[in-house]
Amino acid sequence: MKISATTFYVILYFLMLLAHLGLWKYLEIGHDLVFLRYYIFLTLLFVMVITVLTIIRRMFPKYIGFGFMGLVMVKMMALFIVMNQLDLSAVPNYKMHFAIPYLVSLLLETLYAVKLIQIEDKGAAEKDEKNQ
Repeated sequence: MKISATTFYVILYFLMLLAHLGLWKYLEIGHDLVFLRYYIFLTLLFVMVITVLTIIRRMFPKYIGFGFMGLVMVKMMALFIVMNQLDLSAVPNYKMHFAIPYLVSLLLETLYAVKLIQIEDKGAAEKDEKNQ
């Protein structure tokens, strides 16, 4: 049974979420409501990026990279707006607990975008071979 790239990266994201939640509970940091709100928002952004990249691949396959760059910019702006409202400075070591999950989700999104671009390049190369 082969799973799709989308499913694979979503599973990796939720494994990261569970690992961070386990670390959060183990260290007994508290501030669970802030953690929950942050992850709900980060998850919504992650799913949005994956979904929009998939739509871009189907509609405009040559512009996956540009779409990814625009989505990362939108995601970063949205996170800055929300992070100011979450009162993160009350959480000890908040930079570690909130920057690392963001960077891991960004890494997963980047790997997904690269995978889509590779698939598209492979398809374009096969079309070129057939046309010659």
